Amino acid sequence: MSTEDEIMQRLLQGYTPTQLIDEGFKKSTVYKVNQEIKSYSAQTSKPEWGITNLNPAQPRALPKEKKSISFQFENKSDRDMYLYKIGVFAEWMDKDTWVKQDVKDLIKSGQKRYFNFLLPIPDGIALGEYAMTFGVELQYLPTNEYHPLQTQWTEPIVFHVKEPMKNVRLFLSHSTKDMTLVRQLEGLLDNHGITVLIGEDTEKPGSVLKEKFEELIRGCNFFVALLTEDGTNSRWVLMETEYAKQINKPMILLKEQNANVQIDREWTSFSKYDPPHIILGKIMDAINKIQTSGSGISPEGAILGVGILAFILGLALGGGEK
Repeated sequence: MSTEDEIMQRLLQGYTPTQLIDEGFKKSTVYKVNQEIKSYSAQTSKPEWGITNLNPAQPRALPKEKKSISFQFENKSDRDMYLYKIGVFAEWMDKDTWVKQDVKDLIKSGQKRYFNFLLPIPDGIALGEYAMTFGVELQYLPTNEYHPLQTQWTEPIVFHVKEPMKNVRLFLSHSTKDMTLVRQLEGLLDNHGITVLIGEDTEKPGSVLKEKFEELIRGCNFFVALLTEDGTNSRWVLMETEYAKQINKPMILLKEQNANVQIDREWTSFSKYDPPHIILGKIMDAINKIQTSGSGISPEGAILGVGILAFILGLALGGGEK
């Protein structure tokens, strides 16, 4: 089951987006799936205005930057509206404070209007995903006492306060029993501009799983295996690691102390109960050392770690679940 499928299943079971985000699911994925559910729901009323042509489509900036955001406002109502203000509210802002512009103009039914904002990102804000909504102060015309000035908001999207995307694609081999850690690492690596490839999130209906995983591994720059006790009992983790070894993919092997695995490559000791940022540090340090290595080992064959396991992985491919 992919992450999006899991989120959809739990939202349909009654979980709220906030609950899933608190469990570690990415805001961007939760909001996307929640919006898809709403768009197909017969109970959802047609919006009377909307924000379209957002540029950039996925806003991303570092702390202390000022990000230019442009979009179109569209009056989807069959009524005219007088638009007083339009603006943006981001999660890091003080309550009831938003960046807005005075408009004070009539927007007729079906009309669109282009806007541009320069959104300042606070200095010292933590890297991560922040909810952002668009808001308007408007009045529908003709007006009467039952249609006063209203402040309305869109569904939230995500503003990414993160490092720019790098040309680094990382395949993360894991047991499904370690998915909580996998989601945490995916989010932290994305904060640093690294794309994480996760087998469950790449849907190819009817494809041979082994071939799908091998294609993903070929398309990555680095192969990372979480060799936890569950991971070393996973037939798929062992097969993926063996394949990465066969094609000389740069490997970062994270092994728990009590995990019993047979492989002839170096590894880095870790515990899945370490704080996620500690595990992230090990991965980032390994990537940096591989990229800057001046040794005679070619980058394609580079591996990194602090210990050596004595046996060959192929001997241990016999069983276990993902």
